[in-house]
Amino acid sequence: MHLAVMLLLVTAQTPQTAYSMEFGAITAFDDAAIQIGFRATPAVANKSGADILLATFPDAVIHGVMLFLLDVDATYGAPLGEQVTLFPRFGGTVLAGGGNGGSGGAYGYNFGVGVLGRASPTLGMRIDYTHHRLVGGSGSGTLPFSSITIGIVWMH
Repeated sequence: MHLAVMLLLVTAQTPQTAYSMEFGAITAFDDAAIQIGFRATPAVANKSGADILLATFPDAVIHGVMLFLLDVDATYGAPLGEQVTLFPRFGGTVLAGGGNGGSGGAYGYNFGVGVLGRASPTLGMRIDYTHHRLVGGSGSGTLPFSSITIGIVWMH
């Protein structure tokens, strides 16, 4: 509930917001897993705002573990053309989950870039690359991992 309120407050300040359901792959330890998620981000060029992603991993669910990834980033829309906008971003990451008798979490930072292409004033497609680095949690050291996703976007 708190996440939904936060999403509404952050995106209410944006003149036009893009919401997307994303699908892609995330890599860590030379292995890849499927990532699915929901993203709320600005949809307007030459504007800054918050980019928020909430994702999970079906491969983990199959093995009895529920993992969630939350990215909260600052972004700016740089126009690449009339219908295409580039969104570089930087922010914080939280990875948390539990299952099989245990739970845990870690925090860190991420940076990435998204490209939003408009098919109409209210529909589009988005491709994103994100590099994460977890720096805190139950493990020692840092854990780098990257993801690439593609999503269908509706704009409001």
